[in-house]
Amino acid sequence: MRSSKREYEDVAQRCSSYDRTTTSELSNCVDCDCTSCLNCKHFASDEHCKLDLYDAIAKDMK
Repeated sequence: MRSSKREYEDVAQRCSSYDRTTTSELSNCVDCDCTSCLNCKHFASDEHCKLDLYDAIAKDMK
């Protein structure tokens, strides 16, 4: 995990393009009810935002 779980949640809450994934992979996940980049369909498995929004949002949070 490149960022902390909390940072992924904070960024996703501020992202206007957040779109929760509904794949069955998350059906057994304990933390899937939260808004997080980790369960956004724009977030790639290699932990980057496909829309290239993560870095800009994270930078504005600091």
